[in-house]
Amino acid sequence: MKNRLISSTIIVATFVIFYLLGGNFFVALVSFIGIFAYKEIIFLKKYPNLVIIFGLISMLSIIVLNSVGYGYLLGAKYNSLLIPIILLTIPSLLPKYQKSYTLSSAFNLIGLIIFIGLSLASLNVLMLTNKLVILYLVIITTSNDSFAYIIGKSVGKTKFSKISPNKTLEGSLAGNLVGIILGTIFYIVFLKGSLSILSIIVITIILNIACQIGDLIFSKIKRENEIKDFSKLIPGHGGILDRLDSLLFTSLVYLLIITIL
Repeated sequence: MKNRLISSTIIVATFVIFYLLGGNFFVALVSFIGIFAYKEIIFLKKYPNLVIIFGLISMLSIIVLNSVGYGYLLGAKYNSLLIPIILLTIPSLLPKYQKSYTLSSAFNLIGLIIFIGLSLASLNVLMLTNKLVILYLVIITTSNDSFAYIIGKSVGKTKFSKISPNKTLEGSLAGNLVGIILGTIFYIVFLKGSLSILSIIVITIILNIACQIGDLIFSKIKRENEIKDFSKLIPGHGGILDRLDSLLFTSLVYLLIITIL
């Protein structure tokens, strides 16, 4: 518990500092996070050294190229997606890697890199467009995760999903309810703009559902690879992806929503 508290304090302090600095400092932080996130997914399977290097280049390219200006709001930059597709498929055709690195493995890795890379890039875009939205998403994901855990552990009895056996229906409902209330209040007070209160509530409900879907997606990745945590990087918490799973998916869903509105 002590390690978890210390780690949480360091995480919050680091986030606050780079959030306030903004700009390239925040992009640097997200890129740094991307490196550790990449390290966690690359350790799920055994990849050749050449593939590991190409994968890292791909991850950073997606994060940086999609973090410049407002282009992401109109769609991810085509060239950033070409990089992992080209770099990570070619090695599977080389005689040296045909047995150790199949085309199926290549597309699996490409998918994870694009998913995580674009999710992290979306945080940089939100920092450039309206940094308060990041706080809105953080409030939703942290309150949803925290209350789902607290209520689920204390009074939860009905199992929610086989993907994550410890999650309960009671915890899930409690997490969504608190996340919706706190997220809606924050949006109305700080971000309302031209949206109606009904629209804000609907968006916040969708994002809370996305929060739990994101958690389940990464839980399934861990379950399929028979691991408890992505790494032991953060004492008491696990890895970067263990802490950011909900936020990564929710940020993508939010950007999709605002491009539709």
